[in-house]
Amino acid sequence: MRVAFLPGTFRPDRCGVSHYTERLMAELALCGVQCVVVTTAAAARFHQRPEIVGATADWGPAMLLALPAVLRRLDPDILHIQHAAGSFGFRRPVFWLPPTLRLFGWRRPIAVTLHEYGWWDWQPRILGRLWRSLGPWGEAKGLWDREDFALLTGADAIIVTHDAAARVLASRLPQARSRTMEVPIGPNIPVTATDVPAARAALRRRYDWEPDAPVVCYFGFVHPVKGLETLVRAFRQVLAVQPRARLVLAGGLESLALHGAQARRYHDKLQALIDELGLGSTVRLTGYLSQEAISQHLAGADLGVLPFNEGVTLKSGSLLAMWAHGLPTIATRPPLSPPQLEWAAWLVPGRNDEALARGLLRLLDDGQTRRELAQRAREAGRQFAWSAIAERHLAVYRQLLASGQPLALAES
Repeated sequence: MRVAFLPGTFRPDRCGVSHYTERLMAELALCGVQCVVVTTAAAARFHQRPEIVGATADWGPAMLLALPAVLRRLDPDILHIQHAAGSFGFRRPVFWLPPTLRLFGWRRPIAVTLHEYGWWDWQPRILGRLWRSLGPWGEAKGLWDREDFALLTGADAIIVTHDAAARVLASRLPQARSRTMEVPIGPNIPVTATDVPAARAALRRRYDWEPDAPVVCYFGFVHPVKGLETLVRAFRQVLAVQPRARLVLAGGLESLALHGAQARRYHDKLQALIDELGLGSTVRLTGYLSQEAISQHLAGADLGVLPFNEGVTLKSGSLLAMWAHGLPTIATRPPLSPPQLEWAAWLVPGRNDEALARGLLRLLDDGQTRRELAQRAREAGRQFAWSAIAERHLAVYRQLLASGQPLALAES
């Protein structure tokens, strides 16, 4: 079986969708699947690997003419689009890709994974007000949807990564229910640090902290939506009660969402806040670290923290990495909080430094609760193993190839 993945860009060091795609490909390769990436010319030049093929300069209209020829040459059994608006530069032509490929003679299955869904409506300028009536009418007929137009109605299988997206999709396109499967993402960092005492000692030596200092660890891209200013202010309150506590902000500065001068300005702003609050010796901004180093941080910390402004969901690879490492985690509650999250994490309101400080102090002071959360984290994390995720993808692929028709879960 040969699968062509279309992830928009392909920079796993800067993009969560790219990293997900890379991890999924690695697991599928262990199952004997041949994987190729179809992406931008710039991403292909960056990697210089034969399995990463540059098909287009960007995701403007010209790519609709370029991709059919590239796919004919690569000859995959399945095309699997990994869709998040940002990874495609927020360009709209990708919405037309399935019908365009069919028009050019592509008859093989198309799968689409929705990494983001349910947060906006497409508003075509040409139709204007007419779209307010035409959009819902087309959804009722299964012709298009308000967010991704023909991307989903033209797909043979749709994979959603979390329950909230599944609910929105079912309400908009009930006809797609039989073609839709929910498959979670997995942790974005493998567990390589298995000697916890050694990891604890190494983490504290790395930053010249006391051997028994309580350490709180954030892991993820450094970005304004991650609530890091709230965390820094909360940590100042923690230090007033627990002066030996330390905080490490582990993660890359550059991402698709924030790069270049913007990323440097945000880093400088965050560092200025740390200095202004007098936290220079107690807080460390690490920048990008290797997977092995991140695993050591997660294995060696006492507590994980994810203070996202809008709340943490089960599509956070950082959360799943913390769980995989058995790290007790405090996080901000999302608008719709699934039972797994309520059970396996300590949740507090977002954008509230006082509530976050209270939660941090409670957990730092309560070893028994931390141990219970650590056990729950390990149990929850087993449900997100990459091997299981790959097997569920294989089941979708095999059914598509066996039937030659769109996925029909009711018959599987």
